[in-house]
Amino acid sequence: MKSFFTLGLLLFFVSLQAQTFERTLPKYKLKDADLVLFSFGMDKPVLIGKVDKKGNLSVDISEAKLPELTSEEKSMFFGDLRFVFSVSCGDWEAFGSKGEIPAQKGGYISISAKNEYSGVIFLVSDEALIPWLEDEGYNNAVTGSFYGIIYVAEDVSLDLSCKTNNFADEETEVEVNYTFDIDLKKGFNWVQYTIEEVYETDPNIRASFPSKMKISNLQDPGQVKWIPKY
Repeated sequence: MKSFFTLGLLLFFVSLQAQTFERTLPKYKLKDADLVLFSFGMDKPVLIGKVDKKGNLSVDISEAKLPELTSEEKSMFFGDLRFVFSVSCGDWEAFGSKGEIPAQKGGYISISAKNEYSGVIFLVSDEALIPWLEDEGYNNAVTGSFYGIIYVAEDVSLDLSCKTNNFADEETEVEVNYTFDIDLKKGFNWVQYTIEEVYETDPNIRASFPSKMKISNLQDPGQVKWIPKY
């Protein structure tokens, strides 16, 4: 009984930790600010946390609330779940009916100081991923993970694989494989995108790109680096 209770308590804290973060931003340049998502427009920010003048941040997406939206705004902002991830499958039927669940991409976490946009935060396991996230056409991908947030209208689990094609040059078509293994709860969720393999291209033609990726729940909060750009 004791071991069962300990295991349950451990799972609770793992779940809690996966939803919350406490970090210190490196070289923070601003005063107290909100951490928000602009998923529903600049005039309807979604508050997910705070950062103080020393750069100490606290984020808890389990407490995040949807803004008040009209029916027209809901139809404009919400789309099918299969379209809100940061990767695009070539075969959307792989999601089945689950792919039609209403959802919205959270986008980057923004820093809002006194209701003014003041910067953005990249969440990565390796800072070398940031140039690729900013411009994948000219900057090479590297193995590692980047992280995002999505909102779903209902609980859903995805366990599927799909693929698409990318061109290394005018003649070479490369198969890109995605594996989804993720449990999403109604509301805002962390998503981890792990680049497992990178296709090396001729740098004179285009940048190297991911050829194999896994999409999952956040695996290890301790591996996430919070890198602000002001």
